[in-house]
Amino acid sequence: MASKPVELEVHLNKIPRLDIKLEKEVAPFGPASSLQKARITSNTKVDSRVERVVSDTDLKSAPGIISLYQKGFSENFLTKLISVGNTGLKKNRKLVPTRWSITAVDDTIGKNLISEIKDYPAGNYHAYFGGGWGNYYLLLFFPEVWSYELFESYVNYQINPWSKKGYFYSTDYEDYKGRKVYAEETAGGYYANRLAVLEKLKELKRQGSVLALRFITSEYNIPLGVWVCREASRKSLMEKPIEFSSEELMLKYAQLLVQKKFGMDINILLKESKLLKMKREQQRLQKYFN
Repeated sequence: MASKPVELEVHLNKIPRLDIKLEKEVAPFGPASSLQKARITSNTKVDSRVERVVSDTDLKSAPGIISLYQKGFSENFLTKLISVGNTGLKKNRKLVPTRWSITAVDDTIGKNLISEIKDYPAGNYHAYFGGGWGNYYLLLFFPEVWSYELFESYVNYQINPWSKKGYFYSTDYEDYKGRKVYAEETAGGYYANRLAVLEKLKELKRQGSVLALRFITSEYNIPLGVWVCREASRKSLMEKPIEFSSEELMLKYAQLLVQKKFGMDINILLKESKLLKMKREQQRLQKYFN
């Protein structure tokens, strides 16, 4: 709950040892040892707005988290509140695994933003490209009602014989009505990237269909957590967008960019896109106004 990290006095049973074990999904830990005891040695300062949410045992977690987010508290801070069971109805408070709490915050805030951006008019065709930490995003915005799809591609595994049609990728999608089940293939990265996209739509005061293409390169050789997806997406959306007069021009640009940057043919991904398929098949009311 503290606004700043507190000072701790820690007593260990033995000298810490460094034992790095590289795993696919778990970030490496520093030197470790068993704990004997620990105590806080400095005064903590808790923001009164946080105090109100935590002390209100009749307030559910979702509205509490949303209210703090709207007041400027970061997702990282909100994740900690949920993780240690500091929010929600009194009888329901419990410890939550960190990975679950991160996605819970991203999803909760995201759903709130979706309900807001659905009231905005449709935007234009425009594309953003950028990223960091070995993760790069090409984000394609279409002037339609809200829908969202994410493809995550491993640049180094193009010739993997067990991959889908020659590429190693995963994908998840939601239409205007949203998802009913967890995004199994892209997992927490789906909700982290969606949050960044929704923040941009709110900033633009527009809604749209967004096709997000994530490219994971060999630079990303140690897993750092889902925050990388959120922040790499935000970095991409800070770049100046390129606007297009048609869908065809934007998709052609995407194909040429990805071929130049990563040597990949994204036509394989585009052909699998549920978002693009829905755009082609779904009738529009404007068709009958003529």
